[in-house]
Amino acid sequence: MASKGLRIMSKKPGKSVNNFGVFKKSFSLYYNGGEIWAEHLDGIAERNTVMRKYYMDLEQIRKPSSSSFIAINLDETKVDPNLLEQILTPLCQLNRPIKKVVLVGLDWKWKRYIRKRKEELPFQVGLIDDFEKAKQWLLGNNRYNK
Repeated sequence: MASKGLRIMSKKPGKSVNNFGVFKKSFSLYYNGGEIWAEHLDGIAERNTVMRKYYMDLEQIRKPSSSSFIAINLDETKVDPNLLEQILTPLCQLNRPIKKVVLVGLDWKWKRYIRKRKEELPFQVGLIDDFEKAKQWLLGNNRYNK
């Protein structure tokens, strides 16, 4: 997502920062014989900006050719139950099946919340803090789903 705000170099190489936070492009990635949609909502300071970026990316996720395996990176983003609902609910309402969603970057306190919501969701949800392990879980290695 291009922004017209102030842009400076981040402390982390390869990332740029504007007045809302760090923006990374969301994309499909091929991993271990499968395809994963990598949704990058990490490091965005403003809640409205998080949702604006997510809703723009939902246009790609809605496409029938898009992956049914989604990794949502929320590292360094302020998350509350309402924000999580705004992220998960549209995935439940798609006209195509989503098989697995993994939330990356949330701390262990969110496990109870996710555990309660799992039964209401039409797809499997994982909460894994390591992106590499999250990719493995999405494409079939369930030992990280605890």
